[in-house]
Amino acid sequence: MDKKQRIFYLDFIRVIAILLVIFIHVSTIDTTKHIGTTDWQIIKMLNYFAHISVPIFFMISGTLILNSPKTLSLKYTWQKRIPRIVIPFVIWSIILPTVISLTSNLLSTNDVWGRLKFILNKPTIPVFWFMYPLIGVYILSPIIKTFVDNASLKMLFYVTSVWLVTCSLLPSVNVMMGKDMKHVFQLSPVSNFLLIGGFTGYFILGYLLSQMDFRNISSFALLTLFIGIGTFGNFFSESVPKTFDTNNSYYVTSLFIPIMSIAAFILLQKWGNSIRSRGVINFFESLAPLVFGIYLLHYLVIFFIEPWFFKNTNLRGIPATFLRYIVVVFITIVIIRVVSFIPGINYLLTGHTRSKK
Repeated sequence: MDKKQRIFYLDFIRVIAILLVIFIHVSTIDTTKHIGTTDWQIIKMLNYFAHISVPIFFMISGTLILNSPKTLSLKYTWQKRIPRIVIPFVIWSIILPTVISLTSNLLSTNDVWGRLKFILNKPTIPVFWFMYPLIGVYILSPIIKTFVDNASLKMLFYVTSVWLVTCSLLPSVNVMMGKDMKHVFQLSPVSNFLLIGGFTGYFILGYLLSQMDFRNISSFALLTLFIGIGTFGNFFSESVPKTFDTNNSYYVTSLFIPIMSIAAFILLQKWGNSIRSRGVINFFESLAPLVFGIYLLHYLVIFFIEPWFFKNTNLRGIPATFLRYIVVVFITIVIIRVVSFIPGINYLLTGHTRSKK
């Protein structure tokens, strides 16, 4: 796989992943309504499938960062890489609650300050939880890079296997146990293998997958695995509600999501590498630099769009979900696209600088 192909398939996967993130947040409200109906079952299933998005983002980061020689430079990491995500994160952490407080009665200005001063402990907006493990793996990336550069493929398999067993398999088995057995497979807090909430495993996994050749693996087999595991995982999450938690650690501790994510990442890689249309390639390459900004903004767009739709349209069920989704995606992309043309503001709000051609 040459460098150009590799870069494109990552752009392709990155865009797909952010579209899935937006779908999760748009459709979440629909997973709480009309429970038991066919529409509810379909939306809930699609919402569950979309949870591969977060692991995929960490795998993309691992693929890019751990393959970059610059990662070994502490100066580059702290002067270039970390500010590009921390500065926009902090700014949007102020913008979003401030706008919400000014346009609704949900928050007061005192609430905004109250949230902001505890930003090291929890995000000002719930969807920003993702930034904490992301910043964590960025900080640790020079250490992890030093390890992977000196690790054999066998050692990388060993590390990811330990991660999957201790952080995903055992917790998944544990939630199925009865009351008298619920701690049988739970590791002691002082001996667990979690690092940055377990998301470091996805980071290393992304690098591992980038070192492997999947051309001989059937796309149909990968798709079947993804759908099969996702379907079972969705029904499992219904019957065992403890699978999910408010800290979003289920992205790691539910074994179904890592398996789905691995299958999806490889499948999307194969699909991305098979694309030859210059128009399609240009489309994804133009959207990829906007992804971080889209992530930071999309919740605010949902905040305004969702109430308007419920108040002014009679559309319900699956059509309503997808119409809201399309509108949110379109508006968010347009806004971030406009921002991308404004020097300085672009960096502050998206972490990117517009490259000169």
